[in-house]
Amino acid sequence: MRGAATLEPSILQKKAEILLERDVYPLLKNFPQAEKYSLSQEIKQSCFRLIRAAVMANNLTTVKKRLEWLDEADAEKTLLLVLFGVARTQKYITEKKVHELQTKLNELGRIIGGLQKHFINNR
Repeated sequence: MRGAATLEPSILQKKAEILLERDVYPLLKNFPQAEKYSLSQEIKQSCFRLIRAAVMANNLTTVKKRLEWLDEADAEKTLLLVLFGVARTQKYITEKKVHELQTKLNELGRIIGGLQKHFINNR
């Protein structure tokens, strides 16, 4: 069972990386220059922290620490939802794009929840 448990978080990591590379970076290129060091930077940093949390959850061996990093990943996912909402309010991104990003972040949330359940049940 140990092998299967270590593969699942890497799915989270990979999907978070894909979100950053395919969705977030191209999106941020369209943000106004004034947002370069504020909202767009915060979105990038949150993506990086989400990926870092996925890596840590995957590489640590104690269930308690894995769950802490999964909580961190979940918090970053929620922060990204808020930040994309702010970007929408400011009209930097469209309603359609926000919906697309929400769908992808919800998928990450389901993965995080599944991993949390897995680690809690296998203590």
